[in-house]
Order: sequence, then structure tokens, then C-alpha cells
Amino acid sequence: MALMSFLVVSLLATFQAAPAPEACAIEEPLFLQMGIQVGDAQSQKLGALLLEVRKECFRATSSCLPVLDKLRLAVWPHVQAEINGSFSTWMPGWNSEPLRGILAQAGGVSPTGTKMAFRHIFKAAGDTAFANLQQVTTGFKQQDYLDLCNAFHSTDLKRRAFTFVRDPISRFISGYSEIEYRTRTGIDWPIFDSLSKLLREYPVGSSVRAAAFFEEFLRSGIDVNGHVRPQLEFLQPFSGCSLPMDFIGKTERAEEHWAKLFAMQNETAPKFDSLLAVHSHGQRDKQAMKTFLASSAKYIRALCWLYLGDFAVFEYELPNECQEEPMQSAVTMLRRVSLSGNPLA
Repeated sequence: MALMSFLVVSLLATFQAAPAPEACAIEEPLFLQMGIQVGDAQSQKLGALLLEVRKECFRATSSCLPVLDKLRLAVWPHVQAEINGSFSTWMPGWNSEPLRGILAQAGGVSPTGTKMAFRHIFKAAGDTAFANLQQVTTGFKQQDYLDLCNAFHSTDLKRRAFTFVRDPISRFISGYSEIEYRTRTGIDWPIFDSLSKLLREYPVGSSVRAAAFFEEFLRSGIDVNGHVRPQLEFLQPFSGCSLPMDFIGKTERAEEHWAKLFAMQNETAPKFDSLLAVHSHGQRDKQAMKTFLASSAKYIRALCWLYLGDFAVFEYELPNECQEEPMQSAVTMLRRVSLSGNPLA
């Protein structure tokens, strides 16, 4: 508790020193074989690991989660170095909240008879996508993941699985405001019970409260909560059912990518309405987190390391604070390797 008090008062984490970042534990001469110049061995190994993540998670193979484990172990020393921390690594995975028994996925049949399955990544315009999909499909139904996945694979119709992703830092800030709203309203209690007790010590909408959340996020991952977990973790198969993505759009270009999704099916969909089912809460909380993150570049860099897979695989630009080695070279190398059947819009 003394550690927490110091952080939220100063907004500058001063934890006990952590080991220096280590190189990724993976051997991969692929970039050199392809004639792609690399900055150093650490960048090459990190880039190779990101390449493996992209391949396995885009295909939703059983290797997606294990390779995300490798990535987490590779980036965690960097996360800790940024905050001078010594938190134990929390690993990718699920507490089953987003996938089992929760109607957080959706499906329907398009006008020309394509079975469409939307895999909802939390805090990436999911409810808005639900509302738009409902307007353009027949048989629209919100389902849990297993029901959606099994129905998708059992149909004789043409099929297309899709999702939308979001800039990782923007999504983290939005995820924080969502979790704040849920802790204060009692939604999902007792999932957020311990977090609520921790945050109630600090004024609502304050940067010190955001700082307390940030530290708890790095310590525990907020009980593997889907609102702030890396987006790549949503692509893993669940209970033996795999749903590889045929299309991955970006919320920042939702109208354009929605039209492109239906154009791939030789269809013209109504214009994507970005105002449907928009969450209106949390602006004060969002600003509090932005203020906290702006207080030191190391906080942004810690998030960049933690969300490195999302930045690299979904092709988002690293913030200025994160355009340093070996992060920058690893991301650049990945983008120079083409991917057959790349689902990114």
C-alpha cells in the first residue's frame, strides 16, 4: 500500500529495480533469408516472434495462445524496465467472461446469402457493429462464442468471419472508462469488487485514480478482463472451436471498411452508422487517464510494449514515445513480410 500511495501522489512510478530487458528467446533467420536488413539480433528475434504471432493468430490455430505466451515473456522485462517495476508476469488467457455464456458475439445472413459471424473484440465498436449488422442481415442473433462458432461451421452457406480492431492506446483508455463505470454502478460485481475497493480511496475522475488503475493493471491484468486485454487474444480458438478471420477492419475507418467487407461479397451495404449504440459514459475518466499517461513518456512506452503484438500485427503506428529500438525495427520488419490471405482491410 505504501508503494501505491507513492505512485498516486507523484504520478511517477518508483518501484524497485527490475532486471534489464533480455533478448527474445527464439531462433529465426527468416528475415536474413529474405534479404531484409535488420538492425540487431534483438530486433530480428522480436520481429520473428511477431511474425509467428501473426501467422498463428490470424489462422486461429491452437498455437495462437502459446505463441502469445512467448511474446508476453519477451516484452515483460521491457514493461517492467519502463516503470522500474518487479511485478510477476500475468499471461494471456481468459477468465471465460467474453466467450462462455455471454452473448457478446453475433451472426446473421447477408442479402446474397453469406453467413456472417462477427467476433466481438471489446472496446472496438462492438455494440455499434451489432446494430449495423442487425440492420443488414436476416436471422441476426447475438450468441456466445461457442454457439456462434459451431453454427458458422455447420452451415452450407457461404461464410465470412470478421471483426474490428482499434488503436491500442485509445482502446486502453476507453477500456479504463468502461471498467470505471462498471465498478461504480455494480455491473459485473463481484468481478470488480477488489478493484472497486482499491479505487474508492481516490477521487472519481482524477489522474491519481487513473494512476492507481494503471498500476493495478500492470500488476494483475485486472482479472484478465477483456476490456483491456490485448486484442490478439480474442483470435485464439476456444474449447476446440476455431474461427479464423476472413476480414479485420479498423474502427477508425469503420465506414470505409464496412463497405469493403460487403464489397468482398459483391454486396452494397447501407452506410455504417457510427452513432448507433454508442456508449455515452466515461468522458471524465478518459480525460483522467490521458492526463496520467501524458505525465511521463515511460507510461506510454510500457503500454506499447505490452500491446506490441496489437500494434505490429494490426498495423497501427507506434506513438512517438515508442519509436525506439528494438520496438521500431521489429514492427517495420514484420510489415515488410507479405502474408498470403491477409485479412486486414
